[in-house]
Amino acid sequence: MKKPVFGGSLRYLLLAAAGAALMGCGTSRLSKITDDGHLAEQASPTWPSIEHNGWQPEGSVPNLENLAKVQPGLSKEQVYGLIGRPHFAEGMVGVREWDYVLNLSPKGGEQARVCQYKLLFDKRMKVASVIWRQESCADIAAAV
Repeated sequence: MKKPVFGGSLRYLLLAAAGAALMGCGTSRLSKITDDGHLAEQASPTWPSIEHNGWQPEGSVPNLENLAKVQPGLSKEQVYGLIGRPHFAEGMVGVREWDYVLNLSPKGGEQARVCQYKLLFDKRMKVASVIWRQESCADIAAAV
């Protein structure tokens, strides 16, 4: 009896890898972004559900000095070096939107806040837009 070219477990591994690769290809949760990396006219940013933050559901506590350095013109590698990888299944190649869940502590000892932070990239894959979901979080980050 001839053995199949792909063993059963290898076949499932290949299917799982293909499925994982396609996970980042969905567009249902992506914002409408122009070529220059800004939200399309009259479009609102699309925010992923914090509960679906698979690899780090509790978010991260960023170094606020590094967070303040995230500015338009940075590459993905530079952003990665400052605040780490995005917290959802965005991927690195060809993706123009990264989302983060950040825990920010206001000065004065107030309780930390869970904040959503979004970066939009232009066609050259440089940061073009920095967006906070909560205005109070932008204020905490700016108080560095």
